[in-house]
Amino acid sequence: MLPWLAAWFPGLNGVTPRILAAGAIAFICMLAVMPPLIRWLRAKKLGESGAKNEGATVVDEARERKKGTPTMGGLGLIGCIAFATLVCCDLTEARPWLLLAGMVGFSVLGFLDDRVKIFKGAHGISSTTKLVWQIALAAGCGYGLYLVGQHDAATLLPGNAPAGLTEGFYKKELGTMEYTVRLATDQLAFPFIPVEYAIALGWLLAPWAAFVVISCANGVNFTDGMDGLAGGTVFIAALAFAIIAYLVSRVDTADHLQALYVSGGQEVAVFCAAIAGGCLGFLWFNAAPAAVFMGDTGSQALGAALGLVAVATKQELLFVLVGAIFVAEAGSVLVQKLVFKATKRRPQGGYRVFLCAPLHHHFQYLGWPESKIVTRFWIIAACCALLSLATLKLR
Repeated sequence: MLPWLAAWFPGLNGVTPRILAAGAIAFICMLAVMPPLIRWLRAKKLGESGAKNEGATVVDEARERKKGTPTMGGLGLIGCIAFATLVCCDLTEARPWLLLAGMVGFSVLGFLDDRVKIFKGAHGISSTTKLVWQIALAAGCGYGLYLVGQHDAATLLPGNAPAGLTEGFYKKELGTMEYTVRLATDQLAFPFIPVEYAIALGWLLAPWAAFVVISCANGVNFTDGMDGLAGGTVFIAALAFAIIAYLVSRVDTADHLQALYVSGGQEVAVFCAAIAGGCLGFLWFNAAPAAVFMGDTGSQALGAALGLVAVATKQELLFVLVGAIFVAEAGSVLVQKLVFKATKRRPQGGYRVFLCAPLHHHFQYLGWPESKIVTRFWIIAACCALLSLATLKLR
C-alpha cells in the first residue's frame, strides 16, 4: 500500500522508510489489538491449563501459577505482522507472499494444536499429522522460492553475465561504479567461504527448505516457555535478519561482503521489520508477569517465518548463530531424548544430560529466577546476532 502512495509522497518509495514504517505499524497495531483480544480470550476461557504432571515438579509449579492466563495471543501477533507487511511491501514481488503464506499456514496449524490442548486436555494434534502438514507447508514455500530464483536468473542474467566468470554471476552499474555479484537462485552458501563455492541445490531446495523451516519452527516453539523469552529472542533475530536482507539486496554491499545478491531482498527486510515491531508490541503484554501467551499459534508461525527468511536470504547456515538460542533449546530437547533412550536399559535407568529440557527449564531447576533466565538469554541472543553480522565480512 505504501508503494502505491509514492506518486504523491515520493519519500515513501525508499526501502528504509518502508522498513521503519513496517516496524512502527506492527508495533502500534499490537498496542491497539491486544487489549480487546486478551479480554476476548479470557471471556472464552482460552487460557493456560496449568501443571502437566509429567514429573517436572519445578516446571509444574511455575505452570500452575500461570494457570488461566490467556493463550493464543499469536492470533493478534501474526495478524498485525501480516497487516504491516501488506501495507509496506511491494506486492508485485513474489517473496512477501511466500513468506506470508508460510507464516500464516504454520499459525493455522499452531492454532489447531492450541485448540486441541485447551478443549481436549491432550498434548495437541498428533505428531505425525503435525509433521505431515509442516512438511507440506515448508516444502511448498521452499519450492516457491526456487521458482522465484529461476525467474530472477531468467530475467537478470541474460546479457549481464561477465566474461570469464562462472555461470550465475551478474554485473550491474551504479553511477560510475560497476559491481559483480553472484545472483542468489537455488544455492546453499557457507559462512566464511566466498560465494564462488556456493552449491546449487536445484529442486533439492524444497526438501532443504522444509528441514530448515520445520527446525526453526520447533526451535522457537521450544523457546516459548517463559514470560518474554520467545518474543524477545525472535525480536533480536528478526532485527538481525532485517539488516542482512537489506545488505544482500544491494549489489554494492553484496559485492563488498562477497555475499549472494538477492534480487527483491529488500521486501524480505520489510517483512523482518514487521516481525520485529510485532514482537516488540507483544512484549508489552507478555513481559513478566505475562498478561497473555502467544501459544503455538504464534511460536510455530514466528519460527517458520524466520526459517523462510533464512532460506530467502541464503543464510540458512548462519541461522545457527542468528538464532543460537533456538538452536540450543531444540538441541537440548533432542540430546535429552536421544541420550535417555540410549541409556534407559541401565540398572539405574536412563541418563539425563539436563535436569530438564528445553534448556531454560534446566536453569529453572538450578534455582535461577525466571526473569534472570530470560534476561540472560536475551543478552546471549543479542551477542550472537551481532556476531552473525560481523561474520558477513569474514570470507
